[in-house]
Amino acid sequence: MSEVIDNPTRAHVAAAVAAGRRDVPLDTNPASASLGAVLCEGKPGELRLGFVAPPESIQGNGVIGGGIVASMLDLAMAMAVLSVLPPGRTCATINLSVNMMAAAKAGPLVATASVERVGRTVGFARASLFDASGERLLASGTSALSVFDERPAPAGA
Repeated sequence: MSEVIDNPTRAHVAAAVAAGRRDVPLDTNPASASLGAVLCEGKPGELRLGFVAPPESIQGNGVIGGGIVASMLDLAMAMAVLSVLPPGRTCATINLSVNMMAAAKAGPLVATASVERVGRTVGFARASLFDASGERLLASGTSALSVFDERPAPAGA
């Protein structure tokens, strides 16, 4: 029997959620690390994450670019799906829909994400992004994610 290859982010998130840990840095990949992602709290399929919108993401009008907001929502939804997958399984976004509702400023932000359904090959999730207080809704999103077996990294990668 071959050894199970696991996504390190899946393993990190699932272990933190299973242990009920809070305020866990999600620095296992460059995307989440660059946005200061932290697992504030959660249970399988339902997470609250913190992010930090860096000053470098400010557009000319003084607000955070929509791509950064979309990335935060995308990461939150992927982490929620990863939190319910078994070792050796992973996911990748195949569809992302984002609705911007208010301007986001540089600094701390909070996202909530939940899994709607995970099947054998596709998962569905939704998320909301709030200001640091968690009171002002800035954006919401939904996604479909391909669910598949983790593969070994290509040679030379």
